[in-house]
Amino acid sequence: MGLTPGLTERGSAAAALGWVAATLASGAVALGLAAATLVVLTPGLAEAQSDEAWSVVSARMTADLTAGDGSADVRIRYVLSGTPRGAPLPVERPVRLELLGFGGATVSAFTVDGGQPVVMWPTSGSHRAAAIAVSSEAGRGGVVGVELAYRVDGAVERADETLRARVPLLSGPSSPEQGVDGGFEARISFPPEWRLSEAFPSGLQAVEPGVWAGTLPVVPALVGFRGRSDGSWRPGFPLVADLVMLALLGAFTWFGWRHLRGVSKRANAPAHDAGTSAHDATRAT
Repeated sequence: MGLTPGLTERGSAAAALGWVAATLASGAVALGLAAATLVVLTPGLAEAQSDEAWSVVSARMTADLTAGDGSADVRIRYVLSGTPRGAPLPVERPVRLELLGFGGATVSAFTVDGGQPVVMWPTSGSHRAAAIAVSSEAGRGGVVGVELAYRVDGAVERADETLRARVPLLSGPSSPEQGVDGGFEARISFPPEWRLSEAFPSGLQAVEPGVWAGTLPVVPALVGFRGRSDGSWRPGFPLVADLVMLALLGAFTWFGWRHLRGVSKRANAPAHDAGTSAHDATRAT
């Protein structure tokens, strides 16, 4: 490539030295990333390489909403293995993570394994994805642990004293039909003065004041709840639906019993009338 007219030989040498220094710096950064336990891949590379080589052995999630400002601090620990279970760790393949947005909840400060920042890229709509590479040195016994942390702003929507929370979850590479081998455990903590009426998924239940927890066979796209901030209780939709179904079942049972009773009476009426007529004829003779 020719030099631009007007550049001196000294300027050309300085430019060349600058290019060499930038190249060496880039190489050092690349070596540093390669030595790290987990690295973040660019979207194009992740989509080109990611496959179903990884599977989730277990997942543990905690969502801390005790600040009471509508935010949630989320931590998820995934234990991953190769596919099929027991296969060598496919460290040449990235681990793909996906997240689906709900309502006004926004995810920020996404880090992995204690502080390394992760950038998620949009795919379509509110769906976003990221990919991380796992070092073979991080695995023990055919499995590797990955701890993810992020903050969800706007996780709780308020209407006077009414609360509605939706916390999006980062889903790992496990396939829905297989589920999570070791199960998915969720634990949500919130201010003790809040009173929940229902939670999603429905397996979440109160375990102590200010804490709901539960287990599921798969990792859901979100966890959420409805409740009130003034401590009063209101029936949730599942309870209302159950009561309506019980009322309908009772009504159908009562109408069915009335119908069968009417049919039985009509069936017995001719025999009764015939017996009465025969008795009257006998008395007349």
